[in-house]
Amino acid sequence: MLNPNNNRLDYGEILSPPNNYQLDFAIGTSYSLDLDALVGASISLGLSEETDTNLINNPIFLLEALRTTGDKVILFCEGGQIHLPNRPNPLYILLEEMVFQVNNSKMINNKYASFHPKFWLLRYIDDENNIFYRVVVLSRNLTFDRSWDISFSMDGFLSEEKTEKNNPMTDFLEYLKNFSKNDEKTLKMSEIINELSFVHFELNSRDFIDFDFIPNGIKDYSIKKYPLFEDSFDELLIMSPFLSKTLIREFNGRINNKALLFTRENSLSGLTHEDCDNFEIYTLKDQIIDGESSISEGSDEDPQNEIVKQDIHAKMFMVKHGDFTDLYLGSLNATYNALNGNIEVMIRLRARSNKLNLRILSEGLFDGEKGGPNSPFQLLNIENIESNVSEEKSNDLNLIIKSINRLNPKSKIVSKEKHYDIELYFDDYNEEYISNIGDFEIKIRPLLSKKEANFAKNMLFEGLDKIKLSEFFVVSVSKRTEDEELSIERVIKVPTSGLPEDRVKEVISSVVTDKEAFIRYVAFLLGDKYILSAMEAESGLGSNSFNRGFRIQLPELYEKMLKASVYSPEKFDELDFLIKTLSDDNVIPEGFEELYNTFKQVVD
Repeated sequence: MLNPNNNRLDYGEILSPPNNYQLDFAIGTSYSLDLDALVGASISLGLSEETDTNLINNPIFLLEALRTTGDKVILFCEGGQIHLPNRPNPLYILLEEMVFQVNNSKMINNKYASFHPKFWLLRYIDDENNIFYRVVVLSRNLTFDRSWDISFSMDGFLSEEKTEKNNPMTDFLEYLKNFSKNDEKTLKMSEIINELSFVHFELNSRDFIDFDFIPNGIKDYSIKKYPLFEDSFDELLIMSPFLSKTLIREFNGRINNKALLFTRENSLSGLTHEDCDNFEIYTLKDQIIDGESSISEGSDEDPQNEIVKQDIHAKMFMVKHGDFTDLYLGSLNATYNALNGNIEVMIRLRARSNKLNLRILSEGLFDGEKGGPNSPFQLLNIENIESNVSEEKSNDLNLIIKSINRLNPKSKIVSKEKHYDIELYFDDYNEEYISNIGDFEIKIRPLLSKKEANFAKNMLFEGLDKIKLSEFFVVSVSKRTEDEELSIERVIKVPTSGLPEDRVKEVISSVVTDKEAFIRYVAFLLGDKYILSAMEAESGLGSNSFNRGFRIQLPELYEKMLKASVYSPEKFDELDFLIKTLSDDNVIPEGFEELYNTFKQVVD
């Protein structure tokens, strides 16, 4: 059931529509976000292709993926935790109306509580308007982190019978609506919330008999009300990359028998033997952590490759209590902050103890016996674990970025004769905050520009092209000492007024730059399958010559249009948009519009 050597699942596979269905709307959450990973998710959601396909490097493929999904996806993430892409490009403009930041208002020990859930609710629809739902609860952020994570999904269908089972999910969505700044998407969320009362999700499992959706930290929902926090239990397994001493000690005192704890070695530094003497503690073997590491590509500005390692990132709690066993999966770490301030999403899966217990689950995780040759885990002695000071310092840098993101930033676009200026300002900027920053150096720049300025209440970026304008800004925080240099870069999204309405046209024009690219895009749109069309476009389409030697055989294009007019007339709406958008760019080949209009009259 949970064998990490055999049960691997691709993120894109989870999101892709079922056969004969297409995406209607997707609501997602993540603590941290990589914009390139969101592009990959859009490929799975909109084009039903794998996220690791080579076509992710094809600009036409990416443009259509983002255009297809732009109005159908809303993604909420922790404010100040958007990762800087290696190679930002104008296509990221199309992500602005997908991404919305959440700033948790709670404070814990003088630090901001986090918006930490990893969750998707997906609504699919087929040609006959049949509705199909999928809910996904994960431990993985929407990033390219290679660490070991866990996911759970189940599907649901509409029924005439009402259910209260989804009430926690609808309350969570109501909470998310507060952070949406897109009226159309907010309205769509409201429609889905109303519809969820009639959606029945099915476990379809031989092992599990019931489930509960737990949006920890929303209203009065708390995982502490569940059997995981009862007086005692017969068996316990915890898998969590991060730990709090007080919480592990509390669990340790309620164990009747031995328990298993799976974590990262550097998360054990604060624990003593007395805190966890009832636990057997396991970490990933060194050869596993190092063996699947990869070398990142690096960026143009920083070409130095970086070794990217993996470790445990899954969050899982299993507790056996009498005749029943509960398995909790999701985003919640075994930490004080996760329980008492963070917004988290977990799902509880209930099974009878003869179907799920410590022996069955551990055999899956160890791929047999503990210490066996196939086991990815090693038993750890807790003594002499060194503290992870670098991670603590990294957290300090993150805290500064979160603080800046909470100073109510806004920006305004000012049109000049040939260029644009961006005025960035922070409504809640105050000198007391600046004095508390100390000797950290903070700089900000627009995501698509290299123009940079020191952090201040009012900032000005002058002389930008239209294609460089975006609501995304990069915040860089660094600190130099005699011994080391610490630095971090994150992206924040800033509400911006005065953005030119034709920016999307500029993005399309930046991709479709000539007649060759135009014909490639048309062939791509008209193909039976997106992936096949892209492959055909890459190899060229025939014999009549356009500029730079590009060749196309008009009968093949004619055949594609004929087939689309019969089986997929809606594709002509896409073609109509493309032609109108590029009509002034001199990229439409002579004779194409006449051919198009012939079919358009038939379709209309």
